[in-house]
Amino acid sequence: MSSNGNSKMESIRKLDREHVVYSWKAQKGVKPIIMDRAEGIYQWDVDGKQYIDFASGLLCVNIGHGNKHVLGAMKAQMDKLCYTGTMFGSEPKAELARMISEVTPGDLDYVFFTNGGAEAVENAIKAARMYTGRHKIYSRWRGYHGATAGAITLTGDPRRWAAEPGIPGVVHYFGPYPYHDPFGTVDDPEECGRRTLEVLRTQIMLDGPQTIAAIFLEPIVGTNGIIIPTKSYIQGLRKLCDDHGILMVSDEVMAGWGRSGEWFGINNFDVIPDIIVTAKGLTSAYVPLG
Repeated sequence: MSSNGNSKMESIRKLDREHVVYSWKAQKGVKPIIMDRAEGIYQWDVDGKQYIDFASGLLCVNIGHGNKHVLGAMKAQMDKLCYTGTMFGSEPKAELARMISEVTPGDLDYVFFTNGGAEAVENAIKAARMYTGRHKIYSRWRGYHGATAGAITLTGDPRRWAAEPGIPGVVHYFGPYPYHDPFGTVDDPEECGRRTLEVLRTQIMLDGPQTIAAIFLEPIVGTNGIIIPTKSYIQGLRKLCDDHGILMVSDEVMAGWGRSGEWFGINNFDVIPDIIVTAKGLTSAYVPLG
């Protein structure tokens, strides 16, 4: 306790509220818990109260907090070389790219590094447009892809509204969700997936498949409810992309790096996407990297 009777939590919170802006919150109502340290699955606030981190941060601290082996390796590298420009190579960059390519599905052997998940999405949008020469990007309602200009436009929930109109060329589509199925197949996940795919096929034909660069999907929808599609739906979506020369982009920022029991969420469906975007568990959130 401080000399005036206020806890350290209250003292730091006052300073925080005078200067810090938070995401996804009405600022007037923000009253954050002020964290001090973490180890394994536990975190402690500045007043010494212990918490179990059931969410692994934002589904990103996959190896737990404060792993001494990882921290030691990070310090050794920073003592040697903290930063070099993107025009240069380095042993850690080359070695990490090799290790990633060993666990990515199929022939996805090349890695473009970014500062995080949303930036990875932005670059996937650009890559898809440049590669195909097309401009439209499809992403699903109830999907989430990040908060930067392009990524938030792809996002199919109310978090997008304040950022509209967003970038041009983004089209949203319905993915399978038996619990809230607009096509009336609530009790049958397979039928829900089949009908949802038929609606998407019709939408693509009316929109002009020759104008569509990529279809983005979360293989397992994250923040909007952990929605798991059927294998037949994802495989049907892969065929639909193949039929029209559309790239399939799997957003693995949340589902990747073992969180579903496979290296990547898309692996559960025996499908190889054209592009994977990832971050979070890639570094267990010890440093920003996508």
